[in-house]
Amino acid sequence: MKGIGLAVAVLLAVTGAGQVAAQADIDGLRVDHANSRNKAITVNAPDYPTRSGPTALAFQVAPGQCAGNRTYDDCANGRERAEIVDRNRISTGREYWYAASFLIPPGVEAIDPAVTGLMQWQDTKGSGEITLGLTYYRDGIELVQDDPTTQQTDDGDPPRPMVMQYVIPRSQIHGRWHDLRVQAVWSARSDGRIRVWINDRLVHSHDGPNLNRDVAPSFKFGLYRSGRGRLNGDAPRQVIFYDDVRAGDSQAAVTVQ
Repeated sequence: MKGIGLAVAVLLAVTGAGQVAAQADIDGLRVDHANSRNKAITVNAPDYPTRSGPTALAFQVAPGQCAGNRTYDDCANGRERAEIVDRNRISTGREYWYAASFLIPPGVEAIDPAVTGLMQWQDTKGSGEITLGLTYYRDGIELVQDDPTTQQTDDGDPPRPMVMQYVIPRSQIHGRWHDLRVQAVWSARSDGRIRVWINDRLVHSHDGPNLNRDVAPSFKFGLYRSGRGRLNGDAPRQVIFYDDVRAGDSQAAVTVQ
């Protein structure tokens, strides 16, 4: 593989128009692109980093890449994104597993006080609340879990999460693959369960309700930038690589052989 910095420089020159996610890098998801104009790009080894196999997915967002969302006016709401969302029907009270590997190249910095969302399990059928999420800040990668006793009523002012904790320190973020694995039983009742492992280390565990209503969240991953109005000027271009994205009903189903 050429240097990751060079890989990013080359990627920035690519528009990615018409390119879609390689199914070799995704298993168990019914793929939809959350922004119709800003899609993931399929990249190939050895010119770009891959976690396993010959290809990976690259998501990039540049200043002003807010147009094209089919559901919301991102440009009017301080958002920019390139995301894939899983459109599979998810039920409450059942066990689900998820896995994904991601790499943030050196030089791709966070945009505090704006937000860079990497992965989220979101109520896409109503409130928009982030049941569980992974966010990139200057101080590290932060995991959040929504407080199931609250209900979001203002899209611009969500309630404070029940859990906010850094799970990858700043010193370990860049230039390496991080492997995420999640076990979840989405539920508003006592049978709810969440376990999160990063790089084979258990970083979060919760038993009990994790929803405030009987609607399971949708899984989304990529690059989601919000709160652009907090910045003095535009956010810089960001690029993130993903590989081995899996969803299934068992740990075996999301384990790369």
